[in-house]
Amino acid sequence: MASSDTMELMGESFVSLAEKLPIERISVSDIVAASGKNRKTFYYHFEDKAHLIRWVFRNDLAETLLERFDSDHLVYEREEDGAIADKPYYAFKKVGVRSLDGSEFFQALADTLEKRRAYYAKALHSTEKDGLRSYLYKLYVPALERDIRFILSNRSLSDSAVHFLAEFYTGAAISYLVHRISDPELSNAGILSDVEPFQNIIHSSLESEIKEQQLRRVL
Repeated sequence: MASSDTMELMGESFVSLAEKLPIERISVSDIVAASGKNRKTFYYHFEDKAHLIRWVFRNDLAETLLERFDSDHLVYEREEDGAIADKPYYAFKKVGVRSLDGSEFFQALADTLEKRRAYYAKALHSTEKDGLRSYLYKLYVPALERDIRFILSNRSLSDSAVHFLAEFYTGAAISYLVHRISDPELSNAGILSDVEPFQNIIHSSLESEIKEQQLRRVL
């Protein structure tokens, strides 16, 4: 069996187990037993369970992004992370000299979570160290920092201010997605069903705030 097929099998086995058990209670032994593989094979592909959780997310997201975006819009990690490095995790789409449209990516991310809603609700609430929610922060704060620097263009803003803005908007987006995917009263509603016409709110808000501060001669 090809390496990617083995990883797919282990990922699907883990997701199936997570439908029945709390993620914290699932062990590597459980995963290899469910997949029909062995521990040596698991550790050949994954560092630990947290790495597997990251891979499942990145594999699911990459499938959505590759379907919806041109290749020149897709963003890959600069630092390799094993089999995850070849999977896009973000889309950078310019709509002007200093303007970005993040709405399609936000929709793609929400739709990816929607496909395995019950699983991702558990994964995003897991209390384990290096869980999925923590990973999303690590992944998207730097992505938004790069977007902010693009919007700034030749205008100056301190590194700490850029980081604050990136962390603030990343946190808002993740918290919103976690709430929407986890609320049982919203189980029949799309994760972004109430967002229109505000799907580009992160980037349009960033652009507006930067322009406002420039008018005030802060920038």
